[in-house]
Amino acid sequence: MAGSRKLVLRDRGSRAAVNPNGEPGPDAEPWTVLVVDDDVQVHEMTRLLLRDLDFDGRPFKCVAAASAAEAAAILALSPEIPVVLLDVVMETPDAGLRLVRHIREELGNHRIRIILRTGQPGDAPERDVVLSHDINDYKSKADLTAQKMFTALVGALRAWRDITTIGSLNRELSELNASLEQRVAERTHKLEESAAALARSTQRAETALSRETEAKRQLRQFLSMVSHEFRTPLAIIDSSAQMLRLRAEKSDPPGLPRIDTIRGGVQRLLGLIDTCLADEQLDSGRIILHEKAFDLAPMIHVAVSHHRVVSPSHSFTADLEAPLTIWGDPGMVGLVINNLLGNAVKYSPEGSAVQLVARHENGDIALSVIDQGIGIPADELAAVFERFHRAANASGIAGSGIGLHMVRQIVEMHGGCVTVQSEVGRGSCFTVRLRPAPKEAWAGSPEKTA
Repeated sequence: MAGSRKLVLRDRGSRAAVNPNGEPGPDAEPWTVLVVDDDVQVHEMTRLLLRDLDFDGRPFKCVAAASAAEAAAILALSPEIPVVLLDVVMETPDAGLRLVRHIREELGNHRIRIILRTGQPGDAPERDVVLSHDINDYKSKADLTAQKMFTALVGALRAWRDITTIGSLNRELSELNASLEQRVAERTHKLEESAAALARSTQRAETALSRETEAKRQLRQFLSMVSHEFRTPLAIIDSSAQMLRLRAEKSDPPGLPRIDTIRGGVQRLLGLIDTCLADEQLDSGRIILHEKAFDLAPMIHVAVSHHRVVSPSHSFTADLEAPLTIWGDPGMVGLVINNLLGNAVKYSPEGSAVQLVARHENGDIALSVIDQGIGIPADELAAVFERFHRAANASGIAGSGIGLHMVRQIVEMHGGCVTVQSEVGRGSCFTVRLRPAPKEAWAGSPEKTA
């Protein structure tokens, strides 16, 4: 072999240290081959055959073991050895075969490639050995040339490398699976905690809803009781006040203002009861709208005339753009107009003007009620339509904080909206937007026919 040409085999994509001329670099880690044989000449010949060979840019390094017991000790310390060239007959006739079982079963090393080579094939027939022992190749020493040994080693190393790569990938996959399982478990735990928290929140919400429903039921009962129980005594008080007024007109004219004050208080209480009942019915959805097409202008004129009589200290003007035909419930829309007018009068000083303006805007009919009253603080504008809300500057002025809440509910039931613009000390402008009536509905309405 001294003058033979060097045999080199490399796989495409190799990352071993290789010189520019294709030769193995000095840092290339050699392939370790464990040679197990009790014949010293076999060890020498194997080293000689492999000395000038390399695979994938890496040379071969032989590790010698003269017995199966010595080989077992070496493999116990170095399980990463890829290939073993194993003789059968050593310290015992079946020492090599026993070592095969030891490697596979006791050491649990299934990656190492075992090439069995024997000088006495008759003692270990190939068919019997291959079927009963986990070996990877079977060679006769007499037929094992340098080329055949090299071919057998390359095949074994490729198989070992593939098995090692698969094992590494399997370990990585197992780690990823474990990590994924851990993440799934953590996520599942979080979801379970979220579900439990949601269940608790749902239970609390259901309890709160049940309590609110019960509170509303009790409120309806209370309002019904108030309406029933208060109306009769208030009617008696008002009737008595009327009789007293008739007598006072003849016998005690100076007492008339006090009697009128009594009657005014009775009317305010009755109005408050009616307002609370209407608001509760709106909030509970028990009011059904009876919608039709009607002209808003006559309703506005009637409302303005009424407030001119009730509030002679204020002036009222109406600027209306005809026609003002809308689609809605006349009774409910009338309640909106009267509430807004009453609100404007209540919060405006005597002698001030209240203006109503109705226009067609962007396909809607916009009705604005403008006053010159105390105005609403900017930070309270968003809450002005909330039930029972009263602005901080409204103290000392009678009111329940229900009227504007009712206005918003009625307008929204009609598919419209209500907005407010206000400046403290200058006044407020409440604007209601309602849907105009379809032409076909207005053309066939009784009011149009009349």
